[in-house]
Parts: sequence; structure tokens; C-alpha cells
Amino acid sequence: MPVIQVTAPSAGPDRDAARLTALCRAVAAELGLPGSGVVAALVPVAVTVTGETPVAAWPLAVVHGSPRPAAAMDAALRALGRTMAAQWGVPEGEVWTEWSAGLLVPVAGDARG
Repeated sequence: MPVIQVTAPSAGPDRDAARLTALCRAVAAELGLPGSGVVAALVPVAVTVTGETPVAAWPLAVVHGSPRPAAAMDAALRALGRTMAAQWGVPEGEVWTEWSAGLLVPVAGDARG
């Protein structure tokens, strides 16, 4: 089950839930999963800086999940980026997405990856 970790400004619980639901549905659609087959969590951003001055936050998302065919991961990340841009009202070029399929180590059981 892919898990989307979103780092972006919060707009309050109801709006945040709607945004995350849209992200789950976009990724699930590209991967052929039901909407409930993807989980998303928001890590709210309070401040973003360049090292010189505060700037507007760039929403970013990391999908944690098992490796899938490259075309499927690419399509899911593109859909995720488009949806994030729309949901946060920023240009698509100001959204970052990544698929993390490294070593998965569950609390119990065997490591995978």
C-alpha cells in the first residue's frame, strides 16, 4: 500500500482531509488501486526559507512504497504533482514529488527492498 507523505502548508482539518483524499485518488487511479489502497499524511509546514530569506512553501510529497514498473511510478508521480499543484494553488513547477522504494524495515518481520 503506497503511503504519501506530504510536506506543505495546512489549511485546516477539513480542507487538509479533502486535499489528501484527492491525492490518494489520483495516485490510486494511476496504479489501478481503489481509493482506499493509498494512504496520505500531511506534515504541516510553518516556515520555509532559502537560507537567506523566508519564501512561500513548495509543496512536496514522497510516496513510500514497493517498487513498481517505472512507467507506473512515473504516471503516479505526475498525477500526484498535478493534483498537488491544483489543491495548493501553486504552479506545477513549484511542486516536488518522489517515489521512495528503499529498504523497508517493519517493526516486526523481515526487511524488504
